[in-house]
Amino acid sequence: MNLSLRSVLLAACAVVSLPAAANSCYVTAETSGAVPPPVVTEKCFEFHGAEDDSIDWVCQDNEAIKNSRREIRDSCPSGHFGVCTAEMTPETLANERATGSQANDTPAPTTVPETARIVTYNYESTNRGQAKIDCESAGGEWSQ
Repeated sequence: MNLSLRSVLLAACAVVSLPAAANSCYVTAETSGAVPPPVVTEKCFEFHGAEDDSIDWVCQDNEAIKNSRREIRDSCPSGHFGVCTAEMTPETLANERATGSQANDTPAPTTVPETARIVTYNYESTNRGQAKIDCESAGGEWSQ
């Protein structure tokens, strides 16, 4: 086996053996009588093609939003009814709903790679059809 092939195999083994970084954020939102209920009340999202620690910022519980809980997890669980995949923008790092065409006026250059995507798994919703419409109108692609 030549040296370059051996180096590639060793590098691949090293990457596979590394512990997985926490790269998903599980979100639950409760409804309150004062405001309309959110369309998606339970979801989990992951950043693909972005820095491993970038999800830590957007997944922090926000004191201003009392009806939402966020939890960092190693991965999103199964059991979703729909998946939305959208382009990430710098705004996505602060608000996971700011994706694709909703945030396309960003000045260049950005710190988010062009190939970075946010993948959102939807579990509970007050209106599943509207969840799909919201995904696609924000520049995302819906799948099940």
